[in-house]
Amino acid sequence: MMMRMEKRGSVFLRKSWLLALSLLLVSLAFLPAGSAQAADSKWISQVWSKYETYNKKTVASYDAYMKKTTDTYNAYFKEQNDRLAELERIVLEDQKQWNERLEADLAELEERYGDDRELKQELKEYERDINPNLLSSPMGLYTRAANRNLLSSTLGVYARALNENLLSSYMAEYKKAVNPNNLSSPANSLKKTVSDSYLSSPMNTLMKSSSTNYISSPIYKYSRGKISKTKAQQEYNKLYKKYTEQISKDTAAHKKEIAETAASADRKIQQLYLETVSALEKQRNETLQSISDQRKKITGEGLTWEPLLATPAEETRDVIE
Repeated sequence: MMMRMEKRGSVFLRKSWLLALSLLLVSLAFLPAGSAQAADSKWISQVWSKYETYNKKTVASYDAYMKKTTDTYNAYFKEQNDRLAELERIVLEDQKQWNERLEADLAELEERYGDDRELKQELKEYERDINPNLLSSPMGLYTRAANRNLLSSTLGVYARALNENLLSSYMAEYKKAVNPNNLSSPANSLKKTVSDSYLSSPMNTLMKSSSTNYISSPIYKYSRGKISKTKAQQEYNKLYKKYTEQISKDTAAHKKEIAETAASADRKIQQLYLETVSALEKQRNETLQSISDQRKKITGEGLTWEPLLATPAEETRDVIE
């Protein structure tokens, strides 16, 4: 009886062992290729290191570009506003000299012709013409043209174009393009392109594709034994090529837009400068000619003067290299 029970127990154990072995073999048959082997951790580390090297190089290039671009803008802004200040200085100094000269001339004419009743009205007209505080007088028109605080004045229009804080100005147009914090600027788009923290950027997608922490990554699938190393390599190489090419393409496009915007703003600023110089010179000539004509009515002699502002040749410059 005891021998029979021992025999039955032995058979039961053998059957249990065979059943367990069968189940194990069936499970192994359904596992993907490569899952029976441990994942190549060295290769996985190499993939991540490759991404980190690329990301570091790309971000460093972006930082260097933005520094150069910002420095170029700041230098340009200073250059143009210094030129505005110099133009203003020249014109205001000219007005000061003419005001002093004409006031002295009026005093002399009044002394010589003040008792002449026939010239009394002409002297009053001359006094009015040289008064810079009368809006419609010849000297008043010249004075207003050079007042940058008057919105519609010649110098005022030019000064506003160079004001980076006025949204519609030419300078603000340039500033916006190179400002990475302005959400609608090409500089901001460039910043997003190279950032792996911006969710929809190609750099972010490349980062995820290189990591074992994201389900969609071939590296994740391989590390979990879901695909073979060969398949993971094929998929990753394809993704790496796709997203690095996209980053290069998008970067070039954003830089081109920045350069074109800067060049466009510069062309408009240079043209406005030429127009401003021409308009100021024209108003000065008209003012002095009108005063001179009135003086001739009194003494028979007019005024003489030389051009104040030499119209510069239009310059061509590279705003962004």
